[in-house]
Amino acid sequence: MSKHTPSKQTSSKPRPVKKAPENNPPNVIQQADIVWDDNGQPISTAFDDVYFNSDSSIDESRYVFMEQNQLPRRWNSNPGHSFTIGETGFGTGLNFLVTAKAWLEHTSTETNPGILHFVSVEKSPLSKEDLQRTLKLWPELFELADELIQLYPPAVPGIHRLKLANNRIILTLMYGEANDMFSVLKGSDHPLFQRQGNPVINAWFLDGFAPSKNPEMWSETLFQTIADLSEPGTTFSTFTVARAVRHALEHTGFQFDRSPGFGLKREILHGSLIKHTTSPSALDNQQTPRRDSSRSPITTEPAAFNSPYQPPWYLPSTIDPTPETAIVIGGGIAGCSTARALAERGIAVTLIERHRTMGQEGSGNPQGILYPKLSTSTSQLTRFGLAALLNASRYHRDFLDLKPDSKRLDSKLGTKAVIGNRCGVLLLPSSENDKKQFEKIAERFPKELVQLHEGEQLNQTAGLSLTNQFGLFFPKLGWIKPPIACQILTEHPLITIQTAEVASINSEPSSLSKSGSLSQHCGWQALDNTGNTIAMAQVMVVACGFDSSNFNQTSHLPLKKIRGQISRLPATKQSSALKTVLCGEGYVAPAAGGEHTLGATYNIGETSTTVRPEDHKINMQQLATTDATMADTFGQVDVSQLQGRAAFRCTTPDYLPIAGPAPKLESYLNDYELLRKNARSHIPIAGATWPGLYLNIGHGSRGLSYAPLCAELVASQICGEVPPLELDLRQAVHPGRFIIRDLKRNKR
Repeated sequence: MSKHTPSKQTSSKPRPVKKAPENNPPNVIQQADIVWDDNGQPISTAFDDVYFNSDSSIDESRYVFMEQNQLPRRWNSNPGHSFTIGETGFGTGLNFLVTAKAWLEHTSTETNPGILHFVSVEKSPLSKEDLQRTLKLWPELFELADELIQLYPPAVPGIHRLKLANNRIILTLMYGEANDMFSVLKGSDHPLFQRQGNPVINAWFLDGFAPSKNPEMWSETLFQTIADLSEPGTTFSTFTVARAVRHALEHTGFQFDRSPGFGLKREILHGSLIKHTTSPSALDNQQTPRRDSSRSPITTEPAAFNSPYQPPWYLPSTIDPTPETAIVIGGGIAGCSTARALAERGIAVTLIERHRTMGQEGSGNPQGILYPKLSTSTSQLTRFGLAALLNASRYHRDFLDLKPDSKRLDSKLGTKAVIGNRCGVLLLPSSENDKKQFEKIAERFPKELVQLHEGEQLNQTAGLSLTNQFGLFFPKLGWIKPPIACQILTEHPLITIQTAEVASINSEPSSLSKSGSLSQHCGWQALDNTGNTIAMAQVMVVACGFDSSNFNQTSHLPLKKIRGQISRLPATKQSSALKTVLCGEGYVAPAAGGEHTLGATYNIGETSTTVRPEDHKINMQQLATTDATMADTFGQVDVSQLQGRAAFRCTTPDYLPIAGPAPKLESYLNDYELLRKNARSHIPIAGATWPGLYLNIGHGSRGLSYAPLCAELVASQICGEVPPLELDLRQAVHPGRFIIRDLKRNKR
């Protein structure tokens, strides 16, 4: 997508140069403002530049980026391995589509089961409509282009993870400033750890608008970040030979050569990273603490000063190679999505579940809701929730978008059932303040994500006239049958299910890979209550909800167990008209199999799963508070005759999930002891974790939304890939955060 080559025919219409509005709200990304020339080519009005050469755009993309990075040859010389490409400027997605098509043509699941990771940034993304119109110019890319359009995220800042071509291609599309977004992929923002824990990009496509029109995209600061995400031998190519670009490349450790350009362009650049030109140095020349090999407490007193950087407690002290085997404990949505994420990366997974079928506890309700909770704030909780919701709407597309006559066997009932429905979710206000917030949210977020519906429009959306005539509608959401979704997620040739109760877990000093070489990390065993081994693997992911704290290595986790009961209401003629999920004080889903699911109670400190009539009454009261007219469609309900289900949510003190490497409690307490006295102490020590042990738990009532994104995060950490979340959000869900908070509050 060479944005530098002028088209041979341009529109006779003037192309005003526009600047993006300054000080956009934090939740807002300014979409690209474009005009179309006489050839149907999009032109950026902000940069007064074209997105691609209209005559031979595909050939130019192949020549400038694929050939100069020698991609097909490199892919085939290292079969079976994944490959990661970074791009500065997604634009129309042309480079991505051309490269993705080549990956599918030059590799196969038999000879190269690896994944193509394509990481691209875009400050001003095209609208979905403009993208559709542009991609029609390249019919040979239709199949991948159509899938990209279906998954294309709305203009919401942050990282969006898209999976295409049966998960053989992962597109990490980042909306924001280039340096900001690539920086948050790094393992740490601490200057002493600027390259530790970083994912490695194998090749770079440097393809922003021309340096004279968009200098920020070609700054030395960005090139330093690019170098930090590279290793010696990482290649790059670009259409420009501008002096400032060559200077920045040299200063950050890249060497380059010139080659003949494409078309009217005389020359282009390509090259590789020779060495890193910066090295970590102690802050302010102060002495830094060190650990001895036995991981004893700090043996050298650190300098007594306030550090501008927090200790890198979130950064594992070692990075392991991609494992060949894994154990996942727990067959709910968290465990099943984690097992699937690992299996899709070529890892053989043993999933251990104590029930004979998947999704029988917290994930066992007949209808699970993709529940929205948006806010105009930019807290980590709201940002994570939004990222998870957007990811879930794509992740669950196979369940949400099935045709009405497509059903799967419900192993519990022995009958066929609809898996889910992207019917939308209508959020109703509980107060006048809610209405004001709803208006702000509707103004702030893209309409493809959320819309404000009122009056007759709201009634048409709901399918019946409601008491409440004001609400937020989320068209991309809906409901899913979690047990069947869990079952389908585990249907992969690399996933083996084992029925057992795990009483304890244990790490072994070493384990052998399939090739016979000694693994660099410990192996893990899952043991039953007699001490017998259930399974062994190189890594383990604990994803069994509240019971995850039953193990010695994880007993310090502050998990809370909260009972919830749902009610199953027989559908009536009136209630069957409901077309969308209604949410407010409670929720009610459209009828499926002649029943509505209604819920749910929130019972703290209770341990019984016995279904109780009094809780059915609470659910009916919540429905009446949500919308009285909807409650009236069921007539007089005898709660003593209702069917239902009770299970336990697993929640955390900050309502964020726990996802990532499992910390070693005693090591954290020793290494970060100074935080008891000074929360800003200078402690440049990476977090001590149990090698190969990870967690995916604490999703509360939002498992369908939270768990898949956390599964992707854990899988990316295990495999050393580009993460699906920004650095601060990875810290926000890190399992060690509670230990650090307690130390700062002197509670441990």
